Amino acid sequence: MTDTPGKGPLKAKLLLGFGVMLFAIGQSLTFVIIAPLVRRVGWDPQSFGIALTLANLPLVFGAPFWGKLSDRIGRKPVFITGVVGAAIGTLTVAIILQLGLSGVMTGMSLLILFAGARACYGLVASAIYPASTAYMVDITDVHHRGQGMAVIGGANGLGSVLGPVLAAALAFFGELVPMYTAALIGFFGVLVSYLLLPETNQHMSSRPRVSLKFSDPRLRPFIIIWFSFFITFMGIQLILSFYLQDEFGIHDPKELVRTASIMLVSMAAMIVVVQAGVFQFVRIKPWILLRVLGPLFVLALLIIVMAPSPAVMAVGFAVLGLAFACANPGVNGSASLSLQPWEQGAAAGFLGAGTTLGAILGPLFGTQIYTHLGHHAPMLIGAVLMGMVSIYALTIKRPERPKPPPAAT
Repeated sequence: MTDTPGKGPLKAKLLLGFGVMLFAIGQSLTFVIIAPLVRRVGWDPQSFGIALTLANLPLVFGAPFWGKLSDRIGRKPVFITGVVGAAIGTLTVAIILQLGLSGVMTGMSLLILFAGARACYGLVASAIYPASTAYMVDITDVHHRGQGMAVIGGANGLGSVLGPVLAAALAFFGELVPMYTAALIGFFGVLVSYLLLPETNQHMSSRPRVSLKFSDPRLRPFIIIWFSFFITFMGIQLILSFYLQDEFGIHDPKELVRTASIMLVSMAAMIVVVQAGVFQFVRIKPWILLRVLGPLFVLALLIIVMAPSPAVMAVGFAVLGLAFACANPGVNGSASLSLQPWEQGAAAGFLGAGTTLGAILGPLFGTQIYTHLGHHAPMLIGAVLMGMVSIYALTIKRPERPKPPPAAT
C-alpha cells in the first residue's frame, strides 16, 4: 500500500468511505422507502415517529462504546462489526416490512417488531462512524485533517445519493427490492474490508491514557453543535414524504417516491461534489467551516419553507447539502484537533452520540411539530435553532494542535 505523506494511504481511505457509504444507503432508504409505506401498513405518522425515536435509543450508548473499544482493540475489527450490523439490519427490516405489505402482520404488533429490529441494527451499525472517523485521524496529519474528514462526509453523501437512486431504479421490481440489494452490497463490503483494510497502530500510543468524558470542555461545544444540527436535519427528512403529500398533493406512491428521491439526491449530490471534489483540492480550515455551516442551514430551511413548487424545494435541499458538507469536516475536524491522538476513538464515539441523540429526537419532534403546529413549523423552528447555533459557533476558540503531555514515568 502506497502512502501519501500527510494525506494518508489512499486504499484505506477508499475502504473507509465504502463502509460509510453502505451505512448511508441503508439510512437514506428509511426516508425514501419506509416513510411512504407507513400509512399502508397501518401506522400513523406520530406512532411511526415515536417508534423510530425509541428504536434509535441504543445508538446513544453504542457509539461511545464502540469508539472506546476501537482505542483498545483497534479500528478495523470495530469497523467491520459495524458493517456486518448494517447489512444484517437492513435485511431484517426489509423482511419485517414484507410481512406488513403481504398482510401477514400489520398495525401495532408490526410496529413493535420493526422498532426492535431497528434498535438492534443501530446498536451494532453505530460502530461504523466512530471507528472510521478515528481511523481517518490516525492516518492523516493536522494539515490534511479537514480533507480526511471530508472523505467520510463525501462517502456519506454518496450513499445518500445511491439510496434514492436504488429506490428509483429497482422499485419497479418490488418496493423492497432496493433494501434487499443494499443488504447484499453490505455483505460484499464486509468481505472487502476484512481482506483489504489494514489495521492502524496509531491508537496504540505509549502515552498515558486519559479518561475522556462526555462533559469534557474540549468536546462539549462540538457535541452541542452536532446535536442541534441533527435534531433539525433528521426531523426535516422524516416529514419530507408527509410534506409532499399535504403541501403539494402528491399521493401516488410511485410519484411520491420519485419526488422524495429528487429532494434527497439534490442534497446528497451537493455533499458529494463539495466533500469528495472541492474540499480535496481546496483546503479550508475546519474552524472556518464550523462557522459557515449554521448560516447555510438557515438559508436552506427558509428556501424549503417558502418553495412554491417541488423544483424550488429541491434547491433548498441542495443548499442543505452544502451545509452538511461543511459540517462534517468542520465539526469533527475541529474536535480532532482539540484532543490527543489516543483520545480520538472515544471522542468520535461521543460525537457520534451527539449526532445520534439528535437523530433520536429529530423524528419525534419533527412529526409532533408537523402535526400540532403546522406543515411549515419544523422548518421555521429549525431555522431559529440553527441561527442560535451560528452565533454560538462564533464563541468557540480556534482549535490548536494539542501539545503532548510529559512522558509517562
